[in-house]
Amino acid sequence: MIDKEKDILLRNAHEVNQHAEAFEEKHLYNAMRGGIMTGRKRERRRKYSLGIGMAAAAVAVILILSIVKAPVKEVVQATVRSEVNKPWSDSELFRSSSVRDQSFEGLLDRNLIAPVYHSVEKKGFRAEVMGAVTDGRKVYVLYNVQNDSVHPVVHAGFTLDYGTVKAPSIGTSLDITKGTSEIKPGQTKSFIYSANLLPSVSYPKDVKLSIILTETSEKALLSSSKKYRTELDIPFELDSDMLKEQSHTVTANRTLIVDGQKINVQKVLYTPLGTYVDIEYDKNNEKQIFQLINPVLMVEKGGKTEKTYYPSLITSYNSEIYKDSSKATLVFKSSEYNDPDSISLKAFGISAVEKDQMKIVVDLNKNQIIEAPGSNLELVEPKPEDYAEPGEILLRHKFDNAHYLSTDNALSETFTDAEGQVHKKVSVNKTTPGGSWAGSSVSRDGTAEDQLRYRFGENAKDYPQPLTITIERYKNPIMDTQAVELYSKK
Repeated sequence: MIDKEKDILLRNAHEVNQHAEAFEEKHLYNAMRGGIMTGRKRERRRKYSLGIGMAAAAVAVILILSIVKAPVKEVVQATVRSEVNKPWSDSELFRSSSVRDQSFEGLLDRNLIAPVYHSVEKKGFRAEVMGAVTDGRKVYVLYNVQNDSVHPVVHAGFTLDYGTVKAPSIGTSLDITKGTSEIKPGQTKSFIYSANLLPSVSYPKDVKLSIILTETSEKALLSSSKKYRTELDIPFELDSDMLKEQSHTVTANRTLIVDGQKINVQKVLYTPLGTYVDIEYDKNNEKQIFQLINPVLMVEKGGKTEKTYYPSLITSYNSEIYKDSSKATLVFKSSEYNDPDSISLKAFGISAVEKDQMKIVVDLNKNQIIEAPGSNLELVEPKPEDYAEPGEILLRHKFDNAHYLSTDNALSETFTDAEGQVHKKVSVNKTTPGGSWAGSSVSRDGTAEDQLRYRFGENAKDYPQPLTITIERYKNPIMDTQAVELYSKK
């Protein structure tokens, strides 16, 4: 490990100790994934629903694990204890206002959690899977960790292993029901693991939850030794068809047309865990669609219409479910299928860009944008007090209707010069007191300003100008209210 990297990790580790108690953590996995990406690219900034201090903890832990690897003998794990005949009786342990999943509270209310009560003990820790539930599209595992060691610990990793296949890691989350993620000696804390599953995979019943706990001292965070880490594997059974009798599929194959762009709505799946609407953007569209704006699922029965709003979005950007950016799933809160008269999907627009405009062309010597989608992007050359790297620019993006958007801007990791030579974007090689001078702000009326930093490198002005960056995602709301009927008894 070079001195610079060690210095960075020491500062992160010190920040762990300063802030571990001060911030509430919502989605620990997202922070850890952010740590992985920070260790590899350093410059990539993501938004997570957690406190700054705990994010730094996860960054330090994962960065260390990705840099240094050392073979260490494994400590034998204790025997699994099973109480499969015990009925589910622990919903109150997992009720928490910090769990943002809109369907989770309903799972507890409807007593859908299947009891498991399998546990393991190792090196002074006891982990117990209390219960679990899945509909084949999503899985929840509810578990406790008891710390009987002499050191505080936090999670450094967690996976759900089905033997022949692992649950997807991207898009996985870990919620803590109370306080911070740190588990102090003598404490027991409850966690809710959740992940989206591949709908095309038939998952076996035998499953194993694996968690890794790490001590939080500076020495532990700067070491890859298993002396400071404990891995616990809890095997149990989970039937991916356990809610099959309570689920219903409506095949749609209808086309929603918004701003002249076609969106094929394939089917609607009703389960006790959520209502899934699978969509696909027509590949012949002139525009690249990033999301539907404010989609609403409308169900009519007996002259009354029930509307469901604000779905979460599963795409190739935030999950491993899809490899193709033309496919997505809208996940609305769970609602019972009750033989409706009709089902419709309504949208108020799309966020999209013309496919031939999916690029930003800049001339660094002239300090100007040559080409970009629309006219609301400004090139800013940062000042030294902005803690900018050599060859770094700021792209200031202004737009309206920001409160409807859930996807972020994203630019390619490579750029092309005027002679067609491809160059890699430069990673951050230092930390600075100012942190990041890029960010996003949204006013009450929905107008927004995003600031994106892009690092061409200190020699970029010597490259043949202009330089072209490919756009991966771009916030460009286009308002156009349209609806399509997905099902009708008539």
